[in-house]
Amino acid sequence: MDLMDTTPDAREHFVRAMTILMSGPLIPSCKARVVLRQGAGAPVESFLLDASPRDLVYTLHSEDGELVDDYDGYTHTRRSETPVQDIPRNSFYAEHLAARLAFPMSLPIWGRSFDNYRLTGEASANGEQIKLALVHTKDDTVKGSLVVSDPFRIAVKLDTPTLLIEYTEIAAARRAQTIGRPLGH
Repeated sequence: MDLMDTTPDAREHFVRAMTILMSGPLIPSCKARVVLRQGAGAPVESFLLDASPRDLVYTLHSEDGELVDDYDGYTHTRRSETPVQDIPRNSFYAEHLAARLAFPMSLPIWGRSFDNYRLTGEASANGEQIKLALVHTKDDTVKGSLVVSDPFRIAVKLDTPTLLIEYTEIAAARRAQTIGRPLGH
């Protein structure tokens, strides 16, 4: 679907969601419970995330409190490794899958040559959330979605047949101020 063929409300929702996603340096710090499923029918893993997208850092713990990943994007180091692991500066997808919603440019949805999905331009709002439609880059019968929270100004769910990342119990350093009209008006 061509973005220009959508309804005015859908275009408005799409632009609003894209503004949130492209505002990486402005994404507020947050803590969240993360649900991750990698692969169709794979078991679901749960994590606790503490992320500061502005500072390009996050810490990820398993449900039992064990450190899983601790990443610093300024120094490009994975601090949880012994010794500290340097990540090449030109690496895409340096973040753990469970942390990627907080770093939306690392999501495999932009239609780049190494991404699996692309945005279709379709968008709908349900309360304070905007749902963006995705289609696989090689098979347009394979669909997915990305949900963006307007008040928290962060992506909160990526759902495809082979990957699910969802943030729940989100606690932001501060709830983002809504700019402009409320959704659906």
